[in-house]
Amino acid sequence: MPHALRSPRLIIGTVATIAAALTLTSCATFTEADAVATIGSTTIDQETFDRLLAEYLDRGDVFGTLPAIDGEVPGGEARRLLGALIQVAATDEVLDRAGETITDADRAPVDAELPAEHPWRSLSSEFLDVILSLQQSVRGAALARVATPSAEDVEAMYRMSPESTGVVCLRHILVDTEIEADEIVELLESGADFANLAAERSTEPIAVTSGGALVGNGSRCLPVAQINQTFDPLFVAGAYAAPPAGWSDPVESSFGWHIIMHRPFDEVGEDVIAVHSGSDSGGFLVDGLLASSGVRIDPRYGTWDPVSSGVVPIG
Repeated sequence: MPHALRSPRLIIGTVATIAAALTLTSCATFTEADAVATIGSTTIDQETFDRLLAEYLDRGDVFGTLPAIDGEVPGGEARRLLGALIQVAATDEVLDRAGETITDADRAPVDAELPAEHPWRSLSSEFLDVILSLQQSVRGAALARVATPSAEDVEAMYRMSPESTGVVCLRHILVDTEIEADEIVELLESGADFANLAAERSTEPIAVTSGGALVGNGSRCLPVAQINQTFDPLFVAGAYAAPPAGWSDPVESSFGWHIIMHRPFDEVGEDVIAVHSGSDSGGFLVDGLLASSGVRIDPRYGTWDPVSSGVVPIG
């Protein structure tokens, strides 16, 4: 598993996926607040975060981080670390709900391949556990033990928050201007069928036959991890903001203006349930938790961006 020995700077930055959104001009400071972030019922407490952040900043030789100056922490460094810890906490949350946890046995194969002279070996055992828990092979081994949810549970999740299932099943109508988008909304509110309207009015060429549906490989749904990586971020944000039933307000992207809707469960339920029929279900649940409203962050550090799966400044 050569990928397990990547540099720690790359691990933190890649998993948090927020480097492009961070600035180093804003600062966060250590405070007495009880919680830095909550992910479902899992909490990243202030004491733990301060301890890990102090080590993260102090070990610039390992992480390439900027140091704290007079107690002020570069905001970008704090957010980068917090984003990585949230990734770990989301996995822990899904595992805890299933009565599971990441074990020493899960970490052992990666740990065994780590040379004695590797810089990670000079870190505290607490920080090393964080880094090992970020490795895909470690997370995957633990999440494979998560029991698949029942069809009834998957349906309940989808009807409350479609993206919480780890997939989205979308239709959209693309037009050139906001005025046209507003007209589409008026027609929908008057009872027009979304798919028919997409076929008639959308500028997307295949909408004539697809009814504006965005489909995956052999599925009517797309993994949230895939749309986060490959779709326009403004479109994805609009999709996550769309109500479970009905349609979104007009959403502007680099392609134009969209009206987006989650397809009804009665239309796509078999595909959503199929996602959770195998050993990958736990991974989809983690992705769904990070894409839905399950993450809360102390605003001193920023806010959670489900599209980039990272912490970004407020405003």
